[in-house]
Amino acid sequence: MENAVYWNGRQVGIECAGTISWFVSAPAQAIAAYGRPRAEPAAREDSIVARNLTTTGPYDPLGSRG
Repeated sequence: MENAVYWNGRQVGIECAGTISWFVSAPAQAIAAYGRPRAEPAAREDSIVARNLTTTGPYDPLGSRG
C-alpha cells in the first residue's frame, strides 16, 4: 500500500514498501529529514520477475499448418 509523504503541509513524495519516491519539487530539507536513502538498490526483485516471464508461440485458433 502506498502512503503520501508530507513536508510542511505539502505532499513531497510517496512511500511504498519502505522506500520513498521523492517528487522532483521536494525540498532538500524534506529529504534530509526523512533520512538517507538505502544503499541497496530498490529493485532487487526484478530478477525474480524476469525469471517468471516467458514468451509463447503464435496462436492459431483453427490449427491450420500450411
